[in-house]
Amino acid sequence: MSKSLKWIGRFLVLVCLILGCAYLYAHRERQVVVVDNQMVFIKGKDSSISLYRNNAPFKIRGASGNASFELLSKVGANTVRVYDTINLLGVLNIALKNNLSVIVDLNLPKYNEAYNYYDDKDETDKLKLKLKKLVSKHKNHPALLFWNLGNELNYPLVLIKNNFINTYNELIDMIHETDPNHLVSTTLIPSQSQTLAIHCHSPNIDVIGFNVFGNIKRIQMVLDRVKIFTNTLPYYISEYGYNGPWEQQMTLWKAPLEPTSSKKAEQYIQRYNRYLKNDKESLGDLVFYWGQKQERTQTWFSILDQEGRKSELLYELNTLWGGQMNDEKRPAKINYMIIDGKGAQDNLVYDSNMEKTAHLFLTDSLDETYEFVWEIYAEGWDYNQSEIEKAPVRIASDSIVGRCTYTFRTPSKSGAYRIFVFVYDHFGNYATTNTPFYVLN
Repeated sequence: MSKSLKWIGRFLVLVCLILGCAYLYAHRERQVVVVDNQMVFIKGKDSSISLYRNNAPFKIRGASGNASFELLSKVGANTVRVYDTINLLGVLNIALKNNLSVIVDLNLPKYNEAYNYYDDKDETDKLKLKLKKLVSKHKNHPALLFWNLGNELNYPLVLIKNNFINTYNELIDMIHETDPNHLVSTTLIPSQSQTLAIHCHSPNIDVIGFNVFGNIKRIQMVLDRVKIFTNTLPYYISEYGYNGPWEQQMTLWKAPLEPTSSKKAEQYIQRYNRYLKNDKESLGDLVFYWGQKQERTQTWFSILDQEGRKSELLYELNTLWGGQMNDEKRPAKINYMIIDGKGAQDNLVYDSNMEKTAHLFLTDSLDETYEFVWEIYAEGWDYNQSEIEKAPVRIASDSIVGRCTYTFRTPSKSGAYRIFVFVYDHFGNYATTNTPFYVLN
């Protein structure tokens, strides 16, 4: 099929779906008030929708990830979203101890038009049974906020419900029947087609979560357009942060430029104040990522490091949320790094076994107690945003380590690399930045 015919087909599907949504809007109103005896429910309509937990208004404020719940609570959070159900009872117990509610992700295979997992009835029957047992086991736990059914599932824009949509709706109904005291949500990127499709084909979902980074400004536009055809579902921000690797400036070899930990904290503050602080329509928001996560680099989204050290962003969250953590001793503020006078935006390409010197520039005066750790890693060429990444390979190098300088030899093997610097202090804090470079042998 030619590209033009394919796009015409998609356009016709969109038109029919829009007409279907318009029909639904004209003939019924979405039930927003759920069941009054629920532990977690939604009341109100239009722009005055509120989430209730244990009969009291509840605004979601917290993080997505799984690290120190005690620290998360201390900085002022009330909610954590966890991405798997491994040792879920233990997670719920620790959250309860620290006054945190929990949004539990129920993992589902993503929809794939080329190979639709949901066409296999035996597999979907197993999936339904597995999730029903899980929901039944934990439905009465007092820390549970709601169930999140699938993360960025690529919900299809189709005219007629396919096996994916039918199975998905059966799972929603199963969870509602098994656990009538809690809501069912799902998470999307702010896609107009996916948001419209799920409103029309899965109207029994209770809440939509939006995973947003540089595209946070799209949410209102998407919702405004969906509102033309049907009442919109209640929503919350299930992930937010600074730009992801896929949104950043790239080198010639497609390595994204990662901002310093200080600049990332600044961007968080700007986005929070502009889009979230005074947002009256959403049910709340969750920052990404609480803990350490490998996503293109081991530092890109990590609010904490592997040892639980605290980044500058954590202290900013403590301030924004009115937390109780003492923030007098904040991490070092990093301005930038250069290698032999040039920065990452200069597309640094070297021969193998060359001697180079990296310089780190701090915003504040140098504290004599700081510890500087320099490391070189191979760039991950097989990066796939939808898959779990492997940790990068650390590269050994002859080097001379100074306070804010690092003289090293470039690797002998051709390829893409990154040089990292970590600045540690005596108060359990860290700051970091890195610079990508390429070696030609």
